[in-house]
Amino acid sequence: MAESLVVSGLVSKRAEVAGQIASFQTQITRLQDALSHLDGSIKLFAPDYDLRTVKARRTNERNQYFNRGEAQRMTLDAMREAGSASTTREITIRLLKRKGIEADAALVARIQKNVIAVLHRQDGHLVKQVDAEGEPGVVKWVIA
Repeated sequence: MAESLVVSGLVSKRAEVAGQIASFQTQITRLQDALSHLDGSIKLFAPDYDLRTVKARRTNERNQYFNRGEAQRMTLDAMREAGSASTTREITIRLLKRKGIEADAALVARIQKNVIAVLHRQDGHLVKQVDAEGEPGVVKWVIA
């Protein structure tokens, strides 16, 4: 009985991943066609242009939970309100409560990555790391 549930769950997940792959392959084909058209247009206007010199530009996905600069402001505000050293997880929980967002483990992990990025950008400027006494391997952050 349990084995059939495991197998059906794995088959379902496999179907989901296969569907994602097919979707991404369609998107890749469309983007490759667009790139080919752009290359042709560049060659039309500048036949000697070396397209190998054009480096791919990294794209960033916008975070749907924070507006521009909001994560940094809210992170620093949460640290000021705490008044003591806080872990990134504690700060993340405060942010989610402040935004009124029901959080699951995956969402907490995603938002925590944003908090970590904010803290590392401001490390040595507005915030600093301190050791968590009695908790090996845990880093806490304070306003500098």
